[in-house]
Amino acid sequence: MQRFVILLWLMLASVAHAQESPKFGIFGTVSSVDPLVVAGQRIDRPDALGVISPLGPKQSIGLGDTFAIRAKLSAGRLVAERMLAIYPISGPVRAVEGQLADIMGTKIHIPPSERMKKNLWYAVSGLWSGDTIITTNLRRLDGSGFAHLTGVLTNGDSPQIGGSTVTGIPLSEDGFGTDIWLLSGTPKGKSLAARLSSKGLFGGAVDLALWEGYASLPVASQTYVIYGTGVSGSASDAQMPQAGELIRRCVKDNRTVKAPPEGLHTAFIVLGCARHTRAD
Repeated sequence: MQRFVILLWLMLASVAHAQESPKFGIFGTVSSVDPLVVAGQRIDRPDALGVISPLGPKQSIGLGDTFAIRAKLSAGRLVAERMLAIYPISGPVRAVEGQLADIMGTKIHIPPSERMKKNLWYAVSGLWSGDTIITTNLRRLDGSGFAHLTGVLTNGDSPQIGGSTVTGIPLSEDGFGTDIWLLSGTPKGKSLAARLSSKGLFGGAVDLALWEGYASLPVASQTYVIYGTGVSGSASDAQMPQAGELIRRCVKDNRTVKAPPEGLHTAFIVLGCARHTRAD
């Protein structure tokens, strides 16, 4: 527990980083470990670079793990500078019915190859699809401890992430906006009593990011969001996806982009952004 608290506050808190050169963010699932491929992009990992994880500093990287990586360009290649393991949720299972489990009131879709048991603790890697998490990897946790939620908080008197109510977070008249919150605390039925919190996944601002996730239903005419991220897009700045489609989009300032931002033409190509936008 002591180790977890130290890791969370010294390594996960959002801090500004020096803008000596452009920084890039990649968020998504691991499809290859060696070489490392996240959200479809190969990323070089320096030998000395460790994984930041609420599960501890010795976490290995597995297929299906969810990562937020801050990277730089070096000789036309993406080189990781910071690697954060992301768990949309972790905690004790309240119920299991078929291929759905319930953790703190949030539904977890279980792949056919996996099993979850009531009352056991799991750390769930995956992506939000509405209020449900589509699991890409599971890690069984020993005993109990801090539970976790990662996502965008809904506004209102009873803020939520997914189907889980969150307490212990100061309410704001302006709401929570589109920030992604990392919350840790005590599971209580269908809620999380948060004790530790931070915002942002990349350890500070990035100049261009590649996001992987599921597309929402239209929230306005020809406008959608990527569930769990706060990222929004439209048919005018990237190809309009089908609701529920797993997509990848390049993003600047929380908006999908269809053209390279000034000074980022090479990064636009290296991140595969041209594949994710309209050809016309």
